[in-house]
Amino acid sequence: MELDLSNTLRDERKSAELQPLDKNFYEQVGAYLDGLEAELSEMADPYSVEAQILQDASKSERNSLSKLIDQRMRKIVRGALRIALSNSKKGALKGLTEEEEQIHAEMISAILKGREMIKSHVERIEGIKGDSNETDGTEKPLTDRKDISQEYEIVRLLDGVPTFIGVNGKHYFLFKDDVVALPAVHARNLRNKGLADIVEIKR
Repeated sequence: MELDLSNTLRDERKSAELQPLDKNFYEQVGAYLDGLEAELSEMADPYSVEAQILQDASKSERNSLSKLIDQRMRKIVRGALRIALSNSKKGALKGLTEEEEQIHAEMISAILKGREMIKSHVERIEGIKGDSNETDGTEKPLTDRKDISQEYEIVRLLDGVPTFIGVNGKHYFLFKDDVVALPAVHARNLRNKGLADIVEIKR
């Protein structure tokens, strides 16, 4: 199948909107470029003028493909961000290839999950501050909570860790340098993996 990637790139650059491509466009491109290489390998004289022209054409088309992918990725990122922030499928991108559809969906999912993770982290910090303020005016030190010293360990994170649900049913979103009370089993597990230090509480 004959393609002209330089023209495809030119059309993509002319519009702010994503230009529609066949679902299997990149598969077609792979077959097209493979055909150019096969044609070049069949030439008796690889240093002939015809071979040089074919080599230049192959190099030019590959360069156009790289730029085309970059151009479309920028539009896909903008589209995914717009859809994720609006929390609506209105204005969903059309004319995507199979590969681009997967990338688009994963970007939207990543943006939504990222927003929720940040919000949960902020709410967790607010909750900790809220607990410390709900006193009779005297801030109680953490060491006064006997259940913490017996069932929990205070740790300082040496690195961020994936979100997990503790044995106490709570969701934990932990980042580097966080200082938090964790169920002892999780605290020791993180320590053993070199992801956290146990904070010793002086009595």
